Amino acid sequence: MKKPKKPKAKNTTPFEDQEQMAFVIYLERLKLQEKIKRFTAIPNSTYTDSWNQKRKNKDMGVRSGLLDLFIITENRSMIFIEMKRQKGGVVSKEQKEWIKAINECDNAQAFVCKGFKDAKTIIDKFTN
Repeated sequence: MKKPKKPKAKNTTPFEDQEQMAFVIYLERLKLQEKIKRFTAIPNSTYTDSWNQKRKNKDMGVRSGLLDLFIITENRSMIFIEMKRQKGGVVSKEQKEWIKAINECDNAQAFVCKGFKDAKTIIDKFTN
């Protein structure tokens, strides 16, 4: 007689977009407190089936791998953050190349953050 299989545990790790949305709420709060000047998400991952739109995006300068968020703090630091899930997120070759190039610049730094808490820890180092 075969032993019954245990049901797989449901993965409760939040998705990357959920983590990023929580971080954006936190960034809005920091902006109201005048701890950051500006921030924006970089919509490189906007999906389209249209080859014409993909070609147009490329012709207009869209390049893969640019990090998810760009933040300018009150002390004029420029921070790029690539959000990943707490478990399982993978940094692509193109993202690694962007991170290296950004980190070679003066007054700009790039980070990979595994979830909201990691991103909050990074930005708090620049705003407190």
